[in-house]
Amino acid sequence: MFEWLTEIKKPQLPFHIDNGKLKIEKVESEISLSNMSEVCQFFASVDVIIGSDGLTILPTPTEYSFHTIMNEIVPHYLDVKKIFMNGKLKEINVSCLKEESKKIVEDLFPNNVYPVIPDLYRSNNLNIATKPRALKNYLVNQELIKPLHLKETENIREFFMSSFFAENGSIMLQPTGWKLDDDLKESITIRTFSTFAKRIVLLVDETDQSVVSLEIYG
Repeated sequence: MFEWLTEIKKPQLPFHIDNGKLKIEKVESEISLSNMSEVCQFFASVDVIIGSDGLTILPTPTEYSFHTIMNEIVPHYLDVKKIFMNGKLKEINVSCLKEESKKIVEDLFPNNVYPVIPDLYRSNNLNIATKPRALKNYLVNQELIKPLHLKETENIREFFMSSFFAENGSIMLQPTGWKLDDDLKESITIRTFSTFAKRIVLLVDETDQSVVSLEIYG
């Protein structure tokens, strides 16, 4: 295997069982935005690239995460729901990107979109499993990765820290078009997230060397 990767056992993910009263509240945003922040680009772009409407689950453990979601992300979606458990807001779910917001994303490509996005999503194929996979986990040896500092990444880092990292300790991403080879260490995504991630783990299907997921810990 490559020097910049170390095979590891499957990471133990935190497992939370929320027992209690569930409440779902539909949100109608009155805000209209003619631009899109890097944070929203990060989550919205995949729907445009893949060409389908997915559900994005955004944890809200902090005031910063809540206000960022409500002000920068929610206005771009038609279907928005707040999820409460025992009266406490746990997450905000968004789906159905507005047509005008899809146009904003399309107009950002290829030169003005957050550079991680076209690297993370290299094809429009989600690589859904149709047969059993032979999965292995590889830890990225970040000391062998050349960090890439992008000014836009600070907003992404702050949001990850206040939402996914604060709630779960990590965020799992699903790259498209990634194959495990030595050139992958030059990935803009890996180099950029290496500037703040505590660790990065790749989940690889050994049958075809496709990268199934990318988990960023913070």
